[in-house]
Amino acid sequence: MEKKTANGEDPELILKKIRHYCSYQERSIAEAERKLEQWHYQKSRIPSMINRLQQEGYLDEERFARVFAGGKFRINKWGKRKIEYAMRLRGLPELMIQQGLAEIGDREYRKILKELIARKMKEINPEKNLNFREKIINFALGKGYEINLILEVLKELKS
Repeated sequence: MEKKTANGEDPELILKKIRHYCSYQERSIAEAERKLEQWHYQKSRIPSMINRLQQEGYLDEERFARVFAGGKFRINKWGKRKIEYAMRLRGLPELMIQQGLAEIGDREYRKILKELIARKMKEINPEKNLNFREKIINFALGKGYEINLILEVLKELKS
């Protein structure tokens, strides 16, 4: 029989809890490690627990990166810069970040940015706002889009 964890819980109960945590939403390895630490699971046992979760298919960094990037783009309308930053915060390796961002097609990316800018242009009254263009650019930058693409789309929308 295995020893109890630092907080007195049975390792099998912790395994059941972390499986549930990883199954109802895609998780990165770093997120799973943080959750185990929150539950006071022994630090020395965390790598073997993570390895087991990977072998069982509960954790897959590549799958997480694809789902995360696609979801943040399609649902939240985030740009690649913001998505990349959020993925770095979740401890994803560079390769996984690039694979996740590759899920976003260039045509769809440009189309979404165009829709966002067009909607924002309707919200802001250009006669009452001297900084109309600046407000649009700052809005799109805040969503994580690249400045060169923002300027191209603004030029397209003007003509």
